[in-house]
Amino acid sequence: MKPRWFLPTLVLLPLAAAAVTLDVPRLPPPAFADGEVSGDAAIPAGTQDDLRRFRLVFSFDATPSNNVQIAFGHDAEPLDGALAAEETAFIIGWDSGEWFLRPAGLKERFVHAPADGQTPRRRTLRAAIRVNTQGTPTAVEFSDDAGAFAFDGLPPAPLWLAPDNWNLLRVTVRGAAIAEEDVRVRFLPDGATVILR
Repeated sequence: MKPRWFLPTLVLLPLAAAAVTLDVPRLPPPAFADGEVSGDAAIPAGTQDDLRRFRLVFSFDATPSNNVQIAFGHDAEPLDGALAAEETAFIIGWDSGEWFLRPAGLKERFVHAPADGQTPRRRTLRAAIRVNTQGTPTAVEFSDDAGAFAFDGLPPAPLWLAPDNWNLLRVTVRGAAIAEEDVRVRFLPDGATVILR
């Protein structure tokens, strides 16, 4: 079956305001032999105001050789709507049979290898970041289909997971076996809900 690459809409649903819908361009056909494609989406200003909890739900068809990831960061100079490596706060996703988390600078890599990581199947990653009134992370939780887990060596609540400075996200997929991505990013409560699907 030929893979389909798409990211049709990004929906922003503030809890106390009218919904705002943003168009996310379709991912282009792969330009590289590894099938890599990516798409960026702006996180509108104000969505993180008074945010107390950030939740990420990331579902896709995983294989022992594909890579699916979502990066969060701040679009800087130049303001081009494309999240560059130097603008990235962190990346979270799946790579060749394991979950991974990489902070800014991309020099560190925290991993969790599920016992059945080499089995191709649909997988879901859930992350929850709780922040205090200053926007500082106070607790971070991760789980997948098998239950809660911890990334090896990850500090309890690293400061680089603070969502208040994010204004751009990038979804990147590599590997021809990926058929469809279904990414939901939720800012809850006292914030907003962002769905990328």
